Amino acid sequence: MLALLQGQVPAWLPLLALLAVSLVLIFAGRSVVKVIAFFVVGLIGAAIGGTLAAQFLPGAGDLGTLLGSILGFAIGGLIGVVLVMVGIGVVLGYGAYALTQQFISGNIIPLVVGFVFFIVGIALYNKILGVVTALAGGFLLFDVLTTYGAGSTLSIVVAAALTLAGIWVQEDMHRKKKVSQPTISNAGSQPSAPR
Repeated sequence: MLALLQGQVPAWLPLLALLAVSLVLIFAGRSVVKVIAFFVVGLIGAAIGGTLAAQFLPGAGDLGTLLGSILGFAIGGLIGVVLVMVGIGVVLGYGAYALTQQFISGNIIPLVVGFVFFIVGIALYNKILGVVTALAGGFLLFDVLTTYGAGSTLSIVVAAALTLAGIWVQEDMHRKKKVSQPTISNAGSQPSAPR
């Protein structure tokens, strides 16, 4: 089956799909990653919830299975969003660990540095999510460009420029979203009348 598909799918199509994914990650990764994680893990949760409801609540019938699926989807979706946060922590922690190992012999200090960056990644994940997704998209874009035959230097320049632009776009969108949200200040206070 796979051989059949490989014969029918043009060679440029997977690269075009990867190019699209890299650009989405660069320019809209902050929004897309959370939504994808919610739906993917939510669907897994729905399947597990429906199966468990059918197995342990056989008297409830189809309604029990449906409710189990809905509950599983909601719980799975929330777990998916948490997994994004943990994933950012793991990426930062592992990166800090690997970098520290290059300069310090032994494992204790690199592990401590990695753990600290893991905690920092979890604590600041919402602030750095746009940067991390843009960087991931930039690395993917570099791979796609070099596979298409662009030189390494040109690929680095294009990927770096688009990554920086993507970070700016994502942070600007995030900042505008924060500004547009109403804030409640001076709750309960009445404006004073002029005397």
